[in-house]
Amino acid sequence: MTKPAVRLHLYLAAGSDRAVILRQGPARQARMILWHRDTDSFEDGQWLKQRLYKDRCAISPDGRHFLFFALNGHWGGVAQGAYTAISRPPYFTAVALFPQGNTWGGGGWFVDNSLFVADGAADVIGGAKDLVRLVRTDVSPRYPLGLKLADGRAAPIGKAKAARAFKAPEPVPELELYETSGGRLYRREGADLTLIRDFTEMAFEPIRAPYDTRPQNDADPDSAPSWHPLGRGKG
Repeated sequence: MTKPAVRLHLYLAAGSDRAVILRQGPARQARMILWHRDTDSFEDGQWLKQRLYKDRCAISPDGRHFLFFALNGHWGGVAQGAYTAISRPPYFTAVALFPQGNTWGGGGWFVDNSLFVADGAADVIGGAKDLVRLVRTDVSPRYPLGLKLADGRAAPIGKAKAARAFKAPEPVPELELYETSGGRLYRREGADLTLIRDFTEMAFEPIRAPYDTRPQNDADPDSAPSWHPLGRGKG
């Protein structure tokens, strides 16, 4: 039996040595791994059995939060079938979730460690108390920067940060120091590649995030106090 192809997608934090690795394989299974680049140590985290849009994901500058866009196809569920979420690496369990309802938009990025922009409806979880969502809107006397907060107030930020809310940040330059191929992570040293770790031999396992507040025996995410990604129920 042919093994599914394994691909690695890297997201390096701009302000720390943390990075998130999304290990994809099979196609609709991904595992989040937290990589401490200063020690090349890894925290193998949670799996997601949904379609992830890798180009609509982002890591916060301090590496403590991860924003992702996913499709689960449960159009009548709380996530409306497609959604943007924020989690704490190396877990997908959402602390904030913004239902999208389609795949035309979705995703977002971090302006700094606490400010972020995200597509989708209002947050249905409310567990990201240390983060503030910036909502883009038309420029007006009320919103001179074209930004507001979730409660409708004008965003109290300067022009420099406001500009970063309208354009996704470029990948950090250090990304060029690494290469991924065949599910393996390499460090690039000139023309040479040094293997850091092989991620090919992994298989799905249900892993619970330590910050998941649902009862252990809760089988219905729609009735639970926080959303989770393992594919049960209608979430």
